Order: sequence, then C-alpha cells, then structure tokens
Amino acid sequence: MKRIFVLLILFVLWAPSAAAQLQIYSDQQLAQDEKRYSERFQFLLQKGLLDFMTPDERRALQGVFIRHWTRGESPIAFFASVIDGTPVVTAPLESLKFIEDLSVAYAWRYQNRYSLEPMDEYLGMLKQQEAANPQGGPAPDPMTALGVPPGIWQQDQRVDDLSLRFRNTAWAFILAHELGHLRFGHTEEEASPEEIQRQEEVADAFAVDLLGRSGTIPMGMILWFQATAGYMKNRSDFASDAAYFEWMRGTAEHPVNGRRLRNLAAMLHQQAGAEYDPNNAEILRFIAERLAAIGETVENPEMQLLLKRCVGLRRLEDLRRLEDRPCY
Repeated sequence: MKRIFVLLILFVLWAPSAAAQLQIYSDQQLAQDEKRYSERFQFLLQKGLLDFMTPDERRALQGVFIRHWTRGESPIAFFASVIDGTPVVTAPLESLKFIEDLSVAYAWRYQNRYSLEPMDEYLGMLKQQEAANPQGGPAPDPMTALGVPPGIWQQDQRVDDLSLRFRNTAWAFILAHELGHLRFGHTEEEASPEEIQRQEEVADAFAVDLLGRSGTIPMGMILWFQATAGYMKNRSDFASDAAYFEWMRGTAEHPVNGRRLRNLAAMLHQQAGAEYDPNNAEILRFIAERLAAIGETVENPEMQLLLKRCVGLRRLEDLRRLEDRPCY
C-alpha cells in the first residue's frame, strides 16, 4: 500500500506542465478510454512481454510501472524513466488514442482500396499546425479528418480485424522499446545526443527480439514509423545538409532516420529467415520492406518538400477523398 501511495505522489509531481501543446481530443474523451487502455497495456506487459523475457530481463524490470498521463509533449509521446528507484513507462492517453484511431483509418482505407495519400497529408497538417500555432489548441482527430464512417469497426469485420492487428502490435512494439531503455539503463539525463541515438537502436533491437520470442508479427510498426516519420522533423525542415546533421548531432534525441529504419528492416529480414511458417516470413519481409521505404523517404529532401507542398495546397476537406489526386 505504501508503494502505491508513493507512486501516486510521483504521478502528481512528475505530471506534465500546463504548457501549450497540440490537442486532438478533449479530456472527457480521453477519460472515457483510460480504463480500457490501462487494462490493455497491463495485459500486454504481463502476458505479451514479461512471460517471454529471460530471468535477467525480468529482474532488471522488476516492479515496472505504467502510467497514463492525459497528454504528452506531442501526439506520439512515449518515454521511460526511473523515479525513486521505480522503472516507469509513460504512455499518454492521447498518444494511445491517436494510434488507435490511425489504425482504424488505415485499415478502413486499405481494405476498401481507398487512397492512402491523405494519411501522410494529415500528419503533415498536424506538424505544420504545431509549428504555426505555438500556443497550442484543438486539431482534428484522425477519424474525423480522414472521413472514416463512425463505428466502422462494428460494421465491417475486416476493418476491425486489421485495425486491431495494427493497434495491438504498434502498442506492443512501443512498450517493448521503452522496456528496452529500462532494461539497459538508458535513463541518464546527461547522456550525449550521439549516445541517446545509439540507445534508440539498442531499444529497437530489444523490442524486435522480444516480439519475435512472443510470436508477435509487428504489423503496427509500419503505422507507428509512418506516423513518427510524418510528424517529426526531417531534412526538408532545414536549410542545408550541414544544419540538418548539426540538429541530428545536437538535439535529435529520438531520431527517425534512414539508418535506424534500415537497422530495423535488417533485423526483421533476419527473423524472416529463421521463421518456420512461410506466411509469417512473408509478412515479416513485407514489414521490413515498408520500413526501409519509409527510411528512404525520410532521407530524401525532395520527396519531403513535395509532401510539404501538397500539404500546403490541400484543404482539410481534401483529406476525405477516396482516390489519389496529384497536387499541382
């Protein structure tokens, strides 16, 4: 009881400040989902991940606590920390709901062979809104912005099945990644940016290996890295290669760059080579190829500038279209 009380105090003391930030959902919306998300994450931790860890890994993560702030610094904010000796993974409710809604939107569009262009354009709009509106404020949620019919997961079993695969495995990868940071002690605030970037790759490797042990096919990694690549800074946000690489060396603490995505793709190809089920092996190779393609896009400033131009020309209602449409 004493430990729970201490954690509750820490939750209050370490809650994010009231600084302005992009808001996609109301507090009421997030509160409605808190119990469901908390239960799902506990299940993922206990049955999806801890059960497949080695004794050394479980000892390193003994007493791990998952807290759900209402919001983080962005719609894709997750992080690990150690507070008073307790390993903590922070998974904000808004970030969890954002991934869930993106999963439904992607599944609906994919299953019906609708254009997927609006997915990237939506992320670009959010990114530009954050840059253009430092005071924060409301932004459209993925389901509304992308024209997804309300309750479609209840009406179309195909959409429900695929969206759950995306959501559950995206959450599983994110949680395993943050547990990797805790497993290897990546919580030193004084670490250099270069070391922090190396730690991201180590945590990725831990997550991919752990999901492989559990038999999880991480389809959600595609959606997660598409979202982070679309929302986070890239080469096109800088005036020169020198400025971009200086940012990479200096302040990019959680980089989504070509090197990281190529490493992930190589790990998944290796898993596919050891997979006894040919269907699973084929899916793992598909995920690897998609991650590598996202990495190429991230490293190609011309493609990023084209997307920026398209985002600038689109109106919010254009995101509801069902067909590809070039932007001139």
